[in-house]
Amino acid sequence: MGTGLKELIYSCRDELILFHLLNDDEMEKVIPFLEAAGYPKDATVFNEGDPGGFIGFIVYGRLEVKKQTEFKDRQIVIAILGKGSFVGELSLIDPKQPRSTTVVALENSELIVLRHQSLETIIKEHPYIAIKILQGLNQIISIRLRKVVERLAVVF
Repeated sequence: MGTGLKELIYSCRDELILFHLLNDDEMEKVIPFLEAAGYPKDATVFNEGDPGGFIGFIVYGRLEVKKQTEFKDRQIVIAILGKGSFVGELSLIDPKQPRSTTVVALENSELIVLRHQSLETIIKEHPYIAIKILQGLNQIISIRLRKVVERLAVVF
């Protein structure tokens, strides 16, 4: 792992929700399992139906999350996410399922990526840290699910 990734993570740690939950010692144990990934404007991070396998924490940039509708070539925008948020959380929890949305960079974006295999290793080597990561993911998924329910209630 290069020092560039470590510096990048520490520079935005307080804004990345899951990393904010970890203390310095826990962060040092997790950093070797992370990688940086850059996406230029208009690049696709992943497509709906692609195999899953990683979660991406947005360090900078904005990402558009889209879902295919029942009409061919028609998608709805589910969310526009920026610094501090993340994409791909469902595939981290259930990696056998394909991606449920398409994510595209609206501007040059940088992500910190945690792959499912790396999470499995963290679970085996540092279970207490893995529990904190998964608890944080569960809280955010719960918040997102509640927002979806509220949006559906407005539609119907």
